[in-house]
Amino acid sequence: MNSIDITISVIVCIVGLAIGLFFGLLPIKTDNMTEEQNKWQQFAAVIGIGLVLALTFAQKDFASWVIIIAMLVGVIIAKIPYLHRLLLSHFPFFRPKKHHSPLTKTTKRK
Repeated sequence: MNSIDITISVIVCIVGLAIGLFFGLLPIKTDNMTEEQNKWQQFAAVIGIGLVLALTFAQKDFASWVIIIAMLVGVIIAKIPYLHRLLLSHFPFFRPKKHHSPLTKTTKRK
């Protein structure tokens, strides 16, 4: 393993961790996602799968495994309850969509 492979692996690990954290902070059910969250989720999925495929076709097997494991670790880290609440309070983009109950009465204020 030469220095270029190590550099590629480190960069891919950081990108994979970021993608995994992104997926871990999004709501699990698509019903709870906003339109913007849904679009960004699809974009991040295409980037993640594209990177894995590009690394596989470039015969960088170690780097392709690194990005897969880094994405999984990112999701696991983001799902830790304390960190999940903390990151949701700092980044309102990741908060679930608010549903309006048909049972609540809306009143207009004068």
